[in-house]
Amino acid sequence: MSFISTLRGLPLSRQIMLGVAVLGVALAMAFLVRGATQQPMSLLYSGLEPAPTGEIIEELEKRGTPYEIRGDAIFVGARDRDAVRFSLAKAGLPQQSVQGYELLDNVNGFSVTSEMYNAAYWRAKEGELTRTILAIPGIESARVHIGASLRSGFSRSAPKETASVTLSTKYDLSGGQAQAIQYLVALAISGMSPDEVAVIDSKKGILAGPGNDTADQPGIQAETQEGMLEQKVMRLLEARVGPNNARVSVSVDVSHERLRTSAVTYDPDSRVVRNRSTGDVSESSGGTSGAITAASNLPQANDAPGGSSNSTARNSNETVSYEINETRTESERMPGAIERISIAVLLNEQVLGIDPAAADAATLTEQMAADFKQLIISGAGLDTSRGDDLTVEFMPFQALAEPEMVEAPSFVQQLLERYMWSGIKIFVLGVVVIVLAFGVIRPLLSQKPAMEGGVGGAGDPFALGADGTADPFLSLKDYTSTRQDDAAAILQEWLSEDRKAAVNE
Repeated sequence: MSFISTLRGLPLSRQIMLGVAVLGVALAMAFLVRGATQQPMSLLYSGLEPAPTGEIIEELEKRGTPYEIRGDAIFVGARDRDAVRFSLAKAGLPQQSVQGYELLDNVNGFSVTSEMYNAAYWRAKEGELTRTILAIPGIESARVHIGASLRSGFSRSAPKETASVTLSTKYDLSGGQAQAIQYLVALAISGMSPDEVAVIDSKKGILAGPGNDTADQPGIQAETQEGMLEQKVMRLLEARVGPNNARVSVSVDVSHERLRTSAVTYDPDSRVVRNRSTGDVSESSGGTSGAITAASNLPQANDAPGGSSNSTARNSNETVSYEINETRTESERMPGAIERISIAVLLNEQVLGIDPAAADAATLTEQMAADFKQLIISGAGLDTSRGDDLTVEFMPFQALAEPEMVEAPSFVQQLLERYMWSGIKIFVLGVVVIVLAFGVIRPLLSQKPAMEGGVGGAGDPFALGADGTADPFLSLKDYTSTRQDDAAAILQEWLSEDRKAAVNE
């Protein structure tokens, strides 16, 4: 029996079922073949500016390369990605938005004045510095402005070279990174000092620059001391509890006052003779005694008999000067002196080895806290008489998912990543085709008419009964259910024969 005759011999319902099954198999095969032959998409470029992105898309459309746009990223076929990237690079794409020394390639020395050449040179210098700064991790955008000195040739003194760098960063830059940018710009320009380079963050303001030298400020000194103390305490604690099991916070209170004190002290017990002076004075006097008369005024009165008297007086003094020890003290207290240190330490109690259910858990915890406090006081140099404070607490830490280092995939893994999905699609395609072919289409095509040319025709297998023998009633029932039109025709023929027999009688 041919295939066409078999299809014609099937009832309409089975023909419709067969057509739907064949159409489903065709659609499934087309979908799976398309998915299996289509290569996965891989990242070509991402994070580019709109203008270079548009140039790349235009070039891909000219080349007829299929691509997909997902946000600010461009994806192409994984197998064609490297070839497309190299071909775009040969065409000069993506073009850098920041131009450097290539600006000087188009400068014509015969038609350009010295001022125009200087302007082009400084533009090229700014572009090269911008490219270098953009290569620093974490910097999204940057602009460099150089204050070039256009002094006259007759001037005796040259003005200071200045520059400024404006940044936009993903995260905060440290003081060391800002200082590195200062030195990068200053060393690229002859005669410029790093202090004359201003580093400005578009969101956080001035990070470093002229008049912003924070190295001598008390607040910066305090932060430096806090960082040093935290590192010291952290090294001591991690040796006992392990890494990532301790948190240390240090607060240093500093004085912002400037005080000068002068004092003079004397030691009365340490006197020393400095000068000693002594003086003696003697006085003597003499005379006569008698009555004073008129004869006493006469010249012969001197020879007159009478009495005489003499007197002597002596006076001595001594002057002593002493020298006393004198001490003069002058002291000056500058801003930045430490007034108080506060340290808070949080330890992970899960790694201390103390069982909370134990009877002496509280005692062991207190003893361990005292040991840690003594260790921290000695390591950080705390002075309790000054008012320094220390707090140690034990608490469980939350488990943090640490990033794991991923090894580079091997050659076998790369093959699996590239072709495993395609292999799975092909395998599923084969299974679906086999199931539809042998499970649906073949049973439909293999079913033949139960009666060919009437009951009892050749090739009419009788259905088997419960005892394994041929049962014509079951065969007739199956025939009438599958081929109703033929069964109706046979019945009509039987009725016609009965009528003819009745008429003849």
